[in-house]
Amino acid sequence: MKKFFLVPIIALISCSGGPGSSSGSSSQESSSDKSGMIDPGDGKILVAYFSVTNNTEKIANYAKEHLGSDIFEIVPKQEYTAEDIAYNNSDCRANKEQNDPSSRPEIKFSIDDISQYDTIVLGYPIWWSQAPKILYTFMESYDFSNKTILPFCTSGSSPIGSSATNLAKSAPSANWLEGKRFSANASKEEVGNWLDESLKKEEDMKLYIDENELNVVWEDNESVKALKQLLPLTINMHEYGGFEQTGSIGSAITKNDTQIDVVPGDIVLYGGNAISVFYNESSWSYTRLGKINMEKTELEKLLNKSSVTFVLKGE
Repeated sequence: MKKFFLVPIIALISCSGGPGSSSGSSSQESSSDKSGMIDPGDGKILVAYFSVTNNTEKIANYAKEHLGSDIFEIVPKQEYTAEDIAYNNSDCRANKEQNDPSSRPEIKFSIDDISQYDTIVLGYPIWWSQAPKILYTFMESYDFSNKTILPFCTSGSSPIGSSATNLAKSAPSANWLEGKRFSANASKEEVGNWLDESLKKEEDMKLYIDENELNVVWEDNESVKALKQLLPLTINMHEYGGFEQTGSIGSAITKNDTQIDVVPGDIVLYGGNAISVFYNESSWSYTRLGKINMEKTELEKLLNKSSVTFVLKGE
């Protein structure tokens, strides 16, 4: 199996000693023992993970095996010791890092070409209810624009909570799917079922705009389910307000409108009977349907015109 060598860069780190952190082996992994290489698989999916007590690493390996993906371990330049993640010590390294908004622990190795991956499965332990600060180092070290990110965490009891939402602020142009918390004893089957359910959302409905097939991450909600019942669907859309294309579905479907901020690529349901696709920012009461994986400049070329033909087809 061919290996891809990596080069040193700024690093990120994760600690599993805080409340709700992964329970398991207390033996620490030595970063000096890590190869610093990507173990390649077959697709355009990368499993990237940070692990100190092996619990997150176990889930990450289950994911790699199930997906046939590449895998990359986020190795801290400065290894974490047992004392570094001792939760009962308020002065421990991990505690200080988690309480410091500017903390960005260095990472020992880097990924040579992140552009080859469309989807990143991102794993980390929960430290003090959040992702370790080394995850922020990782997210800020690469361009994740238009990539799909599926996060997971490991912990003894704490949910994924706001950890993924806060982490997403470091990569706002990525398409973040709903994450999941796994316990240390999660099975291969549990991990595989979650991956199948989460990643199939990108593949069960195709969108074409002016005959261009687009990569879309669809929401898992009742409105999207209702929309699928109308396939195939063609909508003649018209430009509105300098930020969107919009058009009538022809009938009303289930809606759950809330006041939201939309960004380029967002697809929303408006009023239960119209679909809007955005190429600029806006804010109104909508139901989210999905998001197009495309740069803003490309979206503007596609959508900033008097009208477009919007077509949805089942696979």
